[in-house]
Amino acid sequence: MIVSNTESHKSELPATISKDTKECRSVLSDGIVIKGDWQSRGVVHFGGEITGDLIVDVLIITATGKVEGNVHAKSVVVEGYLKGEIEANDVHLSSNASVIGRIETETLKVDAGAQVECEVTAKDKAPLFIRTK
Repeated sequence: MIVSNTESHKSELPATISKDTKECRSVLSDGIVIKGDWQSRGVVHFGGEITGDLIVDVLIITATGKVEGNVHAKSVVVEGYLKGEIEANDVHLSSNASVIGRIETETLKVDAGAQVECEVTAKDKAPLFIRTK
């Protein structure tokens, strides 16, 4: 596992994310409330509230985003609040992030100022993301 502590404030997508995934974007703004599980393809910018599990390719929880549930993704960026488990290949916690729970990842980047109360587990490079129909 790679862990770094930086002061970067950008939500950059990892280079390992495919061009097709980067081009398919969903934006869920502040004010959207979801109760239940949710699944999506591509990049999801989530600024609302959800109580439930998320399965996505790439998840960016914006500064206004609040997630209470588990996240399964290829890549996760947290700028807001998350309480639950994250299982992803790459995880980036920005300086404004507040995360409580558990993180299982190959690569973890934590910016200075992030509030983290988590158990962190390094994961093997075995395939993580399995999509079912």
